[in-house]
Amino acid sequence: MRDEPTPTVPPQAARAVFLARVITALAQAALLYWLTDALAAPQSWVVHARWVFEPLLLVSAFVPLILIAGLGPARPRVLAVWAGAAAVIVAGLGLHDATREAIAGFSILDRAGPPFPLWVALTGGLFIAHGLVEATAREGRFPPSHASLFDTATRLAVRAVLAGAFTGGFWMLLGLGVGMFHMLAVDWPGRLIWSPGFAFPATTLAVAAAVQATDARMALIAGIRSLVLGLFAWLLPLLVAILAAFLGSLLVLSPAPLWATHAATAILLTAAIGLILLINSAYQDGAAERPTSRFAHWAIIAGAVELAPITGLAIWAIGLRVAQYGWTVDRILATSVIVVVAGVAAGYLSTAVGGAGRLRRIERTNQAMALVVVAVILALFSPVADPGRLMVADQVARLRSGAIPADRFDFAALRLDGARWGAAALSALSHDSSLPDPAIRSSATWALAQTNRSMLERSQTLKPVPNGSATRVKVHPDGRTLPDGFLEAAFGPRSGRAVPVCLRVASGQCDVRFVTLRPGEPEVLVFLDTMIAFVFAREQTGTWTKIGDLTGPLLCPDLRQAFVAGEVDRDPHPWPDLMIGGQRVVITSVPEVCPRPRG
Repeated sequence: MRDEPTPTVPPQAARAVFLARVITALAQAALLYWLTDALAAPQSWVVHARWVFEPLLLVSAFVPLILIAGLGPARPRVLAVWAGAAAVIVAGLGLHDATREAIAGFSILDRAGPPFPLWVALTGGLFIAHGLVEATAREGRFPPSHASLFDTATRLAVRAVLAGAFTGGFWMLLGLGVGMFHMLAVDWPGRLIWSPGFAFPATTLAVAAAVQATDARMALIAGIRSLVLGLFAWLLPLLVAILAAFLGSLLVLSPAPLWATHAATAILLTAAIGLILLINSAYQDGAAERPTSRFAHWAIIAGAVELAPITGLAIWAIGLRVAQYGWTVDRILATSVIVVVAGVAAGYLSTAVGGAGRLRRIERTNQAMALVVVAVILALFSPVADPGRLMVADQVARLRSGAIPADRFDFAALRLDGARWGAAALSALSHDSSLPDPAIRSSATWALAQTNRSMLERSQTLKPVPNGSATRVKVHPDGRTLPDGFLEAAFGPRSGRAVPVCLRVASGQCDVRFVTLRPGEPEVLVFLDTMIAFVFAREQTGTWTKIGDLTGPLLCPDLRQAFVAGEVDRDPHPWPDLMIGGQRVVITSVPEVCPRPRG
């Protein structure tokens, strides 16, 4: 690989760069401390100004790192313009994320900061953009040459890994010191080190120091990079052989087992991305075109050819899922990755034809797809192609057309992932009297009324009460029956509770008894499962709500027989409740294991 000579930085300039990095790191620490401290405040302004909090948090996390990494290699004017543009873009994406759920109704405590996909996308997008800016500034033209772009990007990657390793080692040593002092019963070092006032500046300064140290040893960075890329290049023939065997097996075997894994898209994309990385590890900046690298030459071509069918299988897999279940946020994000990988595959496939210099097409593909990646990220995390909006439009159209019945439709997904578009769609469905199935309106009303994100997420994983399970519920006394819709309301997905064992196992049985807890009050329903028991009360709206659990020797046969026989009475609690700071605390007695009957 062709390494460009690293210019010698005068000591005075190096000290100025180091001072600028220290100031930037301290400013970043102060901003992050202020923002995270606001979350802990009882009446935090964040609750009412999330549209300010998220952009500030993202800008504070990313823009100082751009300055710290760019100081020295980039010219000050170019770095200032790039940092300003990055701040505007990052703040804009943060503002969109904060306002896309403006009417969704969830508390700030449900998701205090930006979602994980946005963090990942900004990390990757800013890394690519920073490499483009630095390479462009170095060459004075856009787009920069592939050699300059590859050199800049790989240097940035190595420096980032080393800075992360240094910061991790720094905190491991601090943790070791805290543990040693703790053995001496000295706890103040731990309280100091783990406090945000120390942790934030210590971390940002450690990153700045690591970047500064790598600046002074660019030749060493280039050596480490060459060693790592050389080692990874030797993995390319192995992956090529594995994929050749896999693709050959598909020629004689059915792909049905692949689709049955329900993870085919993720597996195939992982293989495709790994193949792209290894191809570039072998090709690097074009040195593989040398006559002495014939083995690498043919390994790269073989990998480039295999990339096309692997990508085609990923397209097939995601297409099957979309045809069955429609678009979801995850499938839209996966498809955006497939679009990028497909573009790379198309460009790399052209290396299979032609004569000398055909591997140069890899360079043109990489240059073009770097811009495509940045554009895709900007589209996905902005109003242009927000996955929540696209998902809601597709799923609601499927529901209205009858492609999916109401009992199989995921209303919780509209509420959780659809953001304000999902809330608006649920509101429209709940008021649409022209819908053929009244269950659509009631389900949309239920989902729209939920403000607890954890309960909605749990309802997505819970299964409905099995059909016919009501026959395994014995109601006491004889002649009484379960209220209409009780089982689904008490144990269905919307309840947030798992279906009891006796309703899931064909041989199981539950016992239910109507009990009057206080004279003159409405009856409650005691539901006794194999190991647990619940108490339900009817609300004024007519729905049954769980009000408590029964504790005691519920597994004892004598207790269950007495419950069935109606030997149920009321007895005052032997211990009074405690009021601590205005909060009621109940003393629960420790029950005996299957105590003998009294008398």
